[in-house]
Amino acid sequence: MEIIELAEQGLVANLVVKDHSRLGRNRLIVGQLMEEDFVRLDVRYIAIMDNIDTAKGISDIVPMQDLFNEWHAKNTSDKVRRVMQSKGMSGKHLTTNPPFGYMKSPEDKEQWIVDEPATKVVRRIFDICISGLGPTQIAKELKAEKVMTPTEYWNSIDRKCSKSPAVPFGWVADTVSNILDKQEYCGDTVNFRTTSKSFKLKKRLERPKEEWQVFENTHLLS
Repeated sequence: MEIIELAEQGLVANLVVKDHSRLGRNRLIVGQLMEEDFVRLDVRYIAIMDNIDTAKGISDIVPMQDLFNEWHAKNTSDKVRRVMQSKGMSGKHLTTNPPFGYMKSPEDKEQWIVDEPATKVVRRIFDICISGLGPTQIAKELKAEKVMTPTEYWNSIDRKCSKSPAVPFGWVADTVSNILDKQEYCGDTVNFRTTSKSFKLKKRLERPKEEWQVFENTHLLS
């Protein structure tokens, strides 16, 4: 955790949060922070709304609060998972943002429509691939032609995404391969590509293809 790294450097003497749940909803990690790390690093922790101040000692009720905070997080995660499961099984897109070459319809946010400037690049990638070139060669060609990468293009139209790289037109083989591998460019919706082991873990894991849910011809081909 960043706060612990700063504390290790002697840069944190007091940590103040409005609500104790802001420290975390994993009771094991929160317990270690309060009972071991903060003590070891001489960090005073204060949770204003919960009347917690480690300078005055830790109440026996705090571990119970941590448990309830974790239960709340798990319950919320389970509800979201059920909603997403229902939505995904109905054939609606689960991805927050459409892939490069598509955009959300202004009339219906659930529907993807062709984003023509980006689609021209996608079509070019497939055309070059059909001509016999691989991802690395395609990336070199796009870079030489000074074609904007997906991130650069999205930034140019003010779509929320990661910051554009310092070096422009930085096409790489992985980006090209990702585009060539996407079944969505055939006009299909593909849901449940990934999953997570626990609500405590942010890392997404790839599902086997047989577990994907594919709905054909849900949008125009790119």
